[in-house]
Amino acid sequence: MKKVFLFLLCLFFFTGCSDYQELSDINIINGIAIGYEDGEYVVSFEIIKNEASDNSSEVTSKVISAKDSNLALAFNEAIKDSDKEAYFKHVHLLIISEEVAKSGIGDVVDYMLRNVKMSTTFYTVITEDSEALINMKVEDDTVSNYIVDLISSNLDRADLNNIDIIVSTILNQRKDIGLPYIEMEEDDKVTLHQIAYFHEDQMKDVIDAKIFNFLYLNKTDIDFLRDETVLNMYKKKVDYEVKKDKVIIKVSGRGSVKAVSSSIDLEKYKSYDEVKEVMNKQIKEEVEEFLEETLSNDSDLTGIKDKYYKKYREEKDNVPYEVQVDIVLSKNGSIYEVIHD
Repeated sequence: MKKVFLFLLCLFFFTGCSDYQELSDINIINGIAIGYEDGEYVVSFEIIKNEASDNSSEVTSKVISAKDSNLALAFNEAIKDSDKEAYFKHVHLLIISEEVAKSGIGDVVDYMLRNVKMSTTFYTVITEDSEALINMKVEDDTVSNYIVDLISSNLDRADLNNIDIIVSTILNQRKDIGLPYIEMEEDDKVTLHQIAYFHEDQMKDVIDAKIFNFLYLNKTDIDFLRDETVLNMYKKKVDYEVKKDKVIIKVSGRGSVKAVSSSIDLEKYKSYDEVKEVMNKQIKEEVEEFLEETLSNDSDLTGIKDKYYKKYREEKDNVPYEVQVDIVLSKNGSIYEVIHD
């Protein structure tokens, strides 16, 4: 909500009081939803409204929608239905329905990239029903701001909100994208626990966001569980060693033990090595399961093929890989001690 107020204030001060009337003559588009229904694209705009009263000024939003079999014409119809000039530089969020994503988002991202009136820095998310999501009621906020805040608190990587990078990754035949998958629950609540993963421009399936965060994003504070033992990763590094016969994915970092299995006696020094071995094995298995599922669905989120091609200039449909994990246990209060420097 604060971002919207700041934006409106900037428009007011930088354009001058005499131009304030112009603000009421445009529609500030905060979010865009694109779905597909009965052979037609459904395009919806979340528009910022500034409703002033005697005692306060509250920023709210409204949604307008239009349909057409052609995406550009559906956009034009939505703009026409708003009866005002559409201002797209403030777009924070693009919502794409799962049906559109599975048929291919190429036309959508191409249109967004080529539209000179559009900002190129906005988040793109996938959801089952784009229209339901953009029409969701959010208390004291707009839907787009609410979801952007959710993404920011769960995922951490700048290029997730850059349409140029999304398009360039789609065009890269040896690397694929993953986009946040928003799930709607009862009482107008949403969750972000999964990632929609793609091959080229087509969504293949969804997968838990945990390993996506772990491998590709800057996100830390990730828990791993095995036999009642819980390890919290607070520092990590992922490297790729490209060899002629395979790509080695090297995962290293530091973690603190939050809980241990009753079978482990921490009073014995060798128990720390036991915990380290157990948790390294757990992380390795989870990473391998993630890679196996996505790669078997023709989605190379790690860009293994791309890394191999860049080193050897050789195209390979399937590049063998190996996962190596070496996590160091660090202090946790006065109980744990550092095993390695």
